Amino acid sequence: MADGALFLLWASFVAAGCAAIFSVVYALQPRLRLAWAPRRVAATEPSIPAPAPGPVRSATLGGIATLSVWTAATLGIVGLVMRSIALNHAPYSNLFEFSMSFGIAIVLLYGIFELRSGTRLAGSFVLPVACGLYGSALAFPSDGQEILVPALQSPTLLTIHVALMILSYAVFAVAFGQAAMHLAQGFPSNVADLGGRFEWLPSAERCDELTYRTVLIGFPLLAAGIALGAFWANDAWGRYWGWDPKETAALVTWLIFAVYIHGRGLRQLRGARKAWIVILGFFAVMFTYLGVNLWISGLHSYAGV
Repeated sequence: MADGALFLLWASFVAAGCAAIFSVVYALQPRLRLAWAPRRVAATEPSIPAPAPGPVRSATLGGIATLSVWTAATLGIVGLVMRSIALNHAPYSNLFEFSMSFGIAIVLLYGIFELRSGTRLAGSFVLPVACGLYGSALAFPSDGQEILVPALQSPTLLTIHVALMILSYAVFAVAFGQAAMHLAQGFPSNVADLGGRFEWLPSAERCDELTYRTVLIGFPLLAAGIALGAFWANDAWGRYWGWDPKETAALVTWLIFAVYIHGRGLRQLRGARKAWIVILGFFAVMFTYLGVNLWISGLHSYAGV
């Protein structure tokens, strides 16, 4: 069963890569259509200018991108369940499993976001991030650990804690993609230019609103994950908080997004600063998730590296 689970996880990676490629092509389709359109010879008589057509995209291409997203999510979830059954514990014993779970969570949450928001354009920014997380699993051994270290032997509480942390990180990854889309679209100051630089992307206002709503979902998830982690730390190490590097990095991440929510709510953040704070927050997420395990030793450095 472990081999079948591994096959499904890599199949999910392939499907996520296809989803990312189709999403990028879908987003760029109006630009590609314009670039490949044949040039017309100017008429000798002036003609009445026709209204500029809106962005034209293939519904079939968008449907394939969406199908690839849900295929990747389904294969990944089934693979994680099978791996959990084979190893008799949730898939959190090493960084290979963490990376796979992280990538699958991003794909799943993006699929839900796409359904709720009604736009596929954010996929061209979010799904490559998921593929990067999948790809990072290549750097770590894929062999599962049937016997966990003592600190990890708290199945129920630890499973919920890790699941909340991964879900919150995945939500912030989606917010990161939306913030990057906002930076690409620009920050127009005139009311007449609120659409932004590119008519084939959502408007600047829409990008900002999507980013804010997504962060509002991830923020309480991260707070709950940190709180449960403190309870687990008291059970495993005899103290609720010890300023371990991963604990500190998670708190700094939470504070960055707290600054974003507070500043945006009071309208003290304007222009590019809003998007840059979200991007900074996601870099803090990645440092908390990966940097602490690879470069800084601590009580959380147990994930198979």
